[in-house]
Amino acid sequence: MINQSGAFSSEPNHPLSDQDRGFYRELCFGTLRHYFQLDAQLQALLKKPLNKKDADIHALLLIGLYQLQFLRTPDHAAISATVEATKGLKKPWAKGLVNAVLRNFLRLQDSGDARPKLTEAAQASHPLWLYKKLQKEWPTAWSDIIDYNNTPPAMSLRVNLNRSSRPAYQAQLMAAGIDSEADDYSDTAIRLRSAVNISALPDFAEGTVSVQDVGAQLAASLLKLDTNMRVLDACAAPGGKAVNLLEKEESISLTALDSSSKRLLSVEESLQRCGYRARCIAADAAQLDDWWDGTLFDRILLDAPCSGTGIISHHPDIKILRRETDIASFAQQQNRLIHALWATLKPGGELLYCTCSVMPEENNHVIDAFLHAMPSAKAIKIDAIWGQAQGHGRQLLPNQGKYGGFFYSRLSKSAMV
Repeated sequence: MINQSGAFSSEPNHPLSDQDRGFYRELCFGTLRHYFQLDAQLQALLKKPLNKKDADIHALLLIGLYQLQFLRTPDHAAISATVEATKGLKKPWAKGLVNAVLRNFLRLQDSGDARPKLTEAAQASHPLWLYKKLQKEWPTAWSDIIDYNNTPPAMSLRVNLNRSSRPAYQAQLMAAGIDSEADDYSDTAIRLRSAVNISALPDFAEGTVSVQDVGAQLAASLLKLDTNMRVLDACAAPGGKAVNLLEKEESISLTALDSSSKRLLSVEESLQRCGYRARCIAADAAQLDDWWDGTLFDRILLDAPCSGTGIISHHPDIKILRRETDIASFAQQQNRLIHALWATLKPGGELLYCTCSVMPEENNHVIDAFLHAMPSAKAIKIDAIWGQAQGHGRQLLPNQGKYGGFFYSRLSKSAMV
């Protein structure tokens, strides 16, 4: 998925200004959000498809079309800047092509024939397989999910209640000229009216607040922590949930596990910024011999690798990178992880399974199969004002401008094992 370092970095000595960096981000993310619509339009405008070696020109044309349709950039400025970019790509031959395609689009737009006949999926800027699958799985909600996927996400914050109260932090935001609202689903969540750079957030560097989707904030409360518990956060990167667990109960002994040593660095950085400690291990969670010391856990958070179809608003490239076959592959991985980690849970302990997916194959189907295969496992009903019951779990569907899509299931291990 999108790596938000590099040109999107907020480092103080970054060569791009905040304004330029914001515009660059808008071009990248916006073009990805509307990729399938823009690409269908482009193919209708081209006399012949571009060669694979000219993927950069293809991307440049999509960015140009995005500006002409979705941004307030004056038409002449958008075309001029896009044509000028061919020089930086060292493909001066493309100057005429880019100019002709974009001007032809405007000409057709003026004549009322700008939009070729697109498929419903292309009009919705979704790959056909995902468009159909959302319709099948969520017959009454698929349109809202698609709207969410094509809309920039809300910026949500999690307040560390050990260091501030939510009203007090909102007062700090107001003093800094940042409008916000409290969320009903989580007592730690604040949603900003408009996104800001993290450097503008009061006391961010001190760990008073973190950036986290409201749906992801639900995990720490659902895990039901108590004093001095031994807790495993499996698949812990990027670290938001790990820190949140410690904010809920600092006395726990937390092991933060992730298969990627590179991604584990973000967990360590988040812990350090917020002033917490955990045992961080890079290992495959299902390979117990590589990391587990044999001492059982009181609580396990399995934030399982998934398709990410519940957070496309945050990561629009998911629509381009994912394939339909990935869903079954993720389900196999999820089954492997939950079966392996169950052996590390104490009798009487609890495991919280969660994904940021809206696909039942990765969610309630995984839990149903696990409960059928594991007599010592029992589902605990989640009573909440958010989401809807799905099998032995609860699904929060994406909501435009508010939440990503998350699935949660609480499982307890029989004390008679």
